[in-house]
Amino acid sequence: MLPLLAVLQGIMRNVKRHKTKTETEENDKNKEEKKKAERPSVRRKVKRQKHEPHIHWDRLCLLVFTVVNVPLLAWNWKHLKQKYLEYMEPEYEFKTFSFDHLSALSQREMNMKKYAYNYSTTHIDKRANLSRQEFTDVYDGAWPVIITDVVPKWGAYHWSKQFLLKYYGKDRITMKAVDGRLDNAESLALPLELYFKHAHEGTFRRWTYVEDELFIPTRPQLRRDVGDCEYLKEDYFQLFPEEVRPWNAMLLWGTPHSRSSLHIDPYNWTGTNAVIKGRKQWKLIPPGQDHLLYVKEGKMSGFPLECHKYNSPVDLYDLDLNTYPLVSQLVTIEVDQLPGELLIIPPGWFHQAYNPEETLAVSSQVMNSVNYRVVLEEILKAGNVPRTGWNPSLPYSSPQEQVQEVMSRLPKQLLKRGQAVTDDMQDQIQNGMKKKPRQQKRKWKKSSTWSQWSSDTSSG
Repeated sequence: MLPLLAVLQGIMRNVKRHKTKTETEENDKNKEEKKKAERPSVRRKVKRQKHEPHIHWDRLCLLVFTVVNVPLLAWNWKHLKQKYLEYMEPEYEFKTFSFDHLSALSQREMNMKKYAYNYSTTHIDKRANLSRQEFTDVYDGAWPVIITDVVPKWGAYHWSKQFLLKYYGKDRITMKAVDGRLDNAESLALPLELYFKHAHEGTFRRWTYVEDELFIPTRPQLRRDVGDCEYLKEDYFQLFPEEVRPWNAMLLWGTPHSRSSLHIDPYNWTGTNAVIKGRKQWKLIPPGQDHLLYVKEGKMSGFPLECHKYNSPVDLYDLDLNTYPLVSQLVTIEVDQLPGELLIIPPGWFHQAYNPEETLAVSSQVMNSVNYRVVLEEILKAGNVPRTGWNPSLPYSSPQEQVQEVMSRLPKQLLKRGQAVTDDMQDQIQNGMKKKPRQQKRKWKKSSTWSQWSSDTSSG
């Protein structure tokens, strides 16, 4: 018992001694810090020690990974999103599309309340100082309109016979000549100077109409003279490959009594017509009356990028109700177009133009965010690209991206064919149009209203 007690006493003495020593050291440390604080600070020079560089390999690897992979991830984000959609959704299919004209007219009536103008719902408005937004809200894709303050600003508005004869008189132009009824039209290609000698001559049964798709586009100076239009600047046709892009700025020069066929424009685009000289009379047919027009299905346009052709055999200015009795039920809208006026015709509107006097005009077209789906439907309907197998993200893309995607899927053989069509057309014009199996010499007989003029041409 005594030895154990002695051991415990020794342990207690050591603990007490250690505690006293610790307290003494802390007191000394506090006193020393107090003295340093009371003394003025003295800057001591400390010799810097050289340290060997230490490489943090983990940090370096993380930096390299970030620099290399983050841009790649950003670049591939679109593709990753597409892969996700492909995994979650099936391939997209272009369903048959039909423009809802009734819905467009209903929306137009609502939008008309935004503006103070007294709009017509049975005739064609003639407008000046029209804002872009008002055009989009009230007219684009819904109702025709005539703009009166655009064409006078174009260089083309000052074209004259003397100007065209001086610079282009020897060039050939394409035209249709009618001797009888409209369905007896023949195609010709003649020098411009020869046509102009007789451009003022025409009768109701005998007339000629220049309809040349390539004359203006292949002559840069003339193309520059056809100016822009604020309402038509959004044009997705510019996204088409050049080989299949529709020809733009068609030259129209008609003798008195000349007229177009009753038709919807190719691709069912939004069409425009600018009168430079003369006067046009129009008959426009609101959508929903196609069944009264005897349109023959299956005809193709022959454009570089093929599409269906919607032409009626009916001549609204020379009616034959015995052959086409349903035409008597048609509801039409008529309007006169004067020099310097631009007519804009929405998709789905059949129309026919009549020139009561010698008339010079330029027609064009546009594909925009309102009618782009209509135009794509015509491209799909003609079998240029398949309806199935599209990326599931396509319907969520912008109209411009959708058009670009469709154009990127055009087969190379279609592009080659498109270029061949344009080249062939130019060759035919230079050679007097396409030859029939047996070449014929056309001669116009002298009459009181038509001077005798002849040329060695082959029509087709």
